[in-house]
Amino acid sequence: MAGLSGTGPVPGPVRGLVVGAALFGGTVLLGVLLAPLWWWLAPRPEVVVLPDGGVFTGASEDVFAGEGYFVVITALAGLVTGYATYMVQFSLARRRFQDLRTVGLVAGTLGAAAASVLVWRIGVALDGPAREAMLATDPGGTVVAALQLQATAFLVAWPFVHVLQYGLLDAFSLMRADQPGVPEPVRVVAPPSEASEGGEGRDPRPGGTHPGEAGTSG
Repeated sequence: MAGLSGTGPVPGPVRGLVVGAALFGGTVLLGVLLAPLWWWLAPRPEVVVLPDGGVFTGASEDVFAGEGYFVVITALAGLVTGYATYMVQFSLARRRFQDLRTVGLVAGTLGAAAASVLVWRIGVALDGPAREAMLATDPGGTVVAALQLQATAFLVAWPFVHVLQYGLLDAFSLMRADQPGVPEPVRVVAPPSEASEGGEGRDPRPGGTHPGEAGTSG
């Protein structure tokens, strides 16, 4: 990678921070783009407004479909970002010898977690008019529910799948022994000993014989 100002190579730690920031920002940006997709695809159930201001959702499939769409969208995003993050660091590490696997893993995972939260919060915010309509409906009235994510544990789907995909790709690279930026193990070769060169106990002089061979001939 060229220098930040074009005057020389970027030091290793600075290069790692730049790569990490780029991977984090790209993953977060994807979360911003996927939030409207979740808002547009997720179905909304019809609910009955209760006197205390709450709603009765019932047990229709639409009640859980919105959260199901969230899991599917973020899990697929985890596959994409896990693959993209690993291949980006792989290419950069090959271009200039530097192990960027940890940088890619940490930055990508943090970005996936932040992106998952953004999909949730932006998607819910986009359904603000539906939420206002619920508040304006009289008790006993029926209205289409606003988008929400009750099971916040689903927020881990994106970072979990991201780490899984990233780890699988690194395992394949390890089996192929083509991990760029990772130094090969140093092999120490012992120098040949005198015994192995001339044979153990053999007279090094020309025509010399093994001690056990003396006196064996007739």
